[in-house]
Amino acid sequence: MTYEQLEVNTEIKLKEKTEDEKARRAVKYTVVAKYPHMCIVEDRKGRRRGVAVGELIVNKVVTQNTYLEALRGERRTCNKKKGWHRKGTKQEAEYAP
Repeated sequence: MTYEQLEVNTEIKLKEKTEDEKARRAVKYTVVAKYPHMCIVEDRKGRRRGVAVGELIVNKVVTQNTYLEALRGERRTCNKKKGWHRKGTKQEAEYAP
């Protein structure tokens, strides 16, 4: 689902850090309002917070459009095959006499 397809009153799960910062927990939210670059979500206790589209993408609630997803997949496969950080590709430096 893309951000444009995300409807108001949709329930989503977002991961949040706990107090010890190593553990994360999933919290259920309901989308209350939707804006071009962010949305307002509310938990079951009534607390509201703003969530950017980037946070929704990172938490895999929404995906980008198909063109950007294709670019992302192409970039991942390209880096695996021929990366500048591969072992054994280092060349000796040529120094002037």
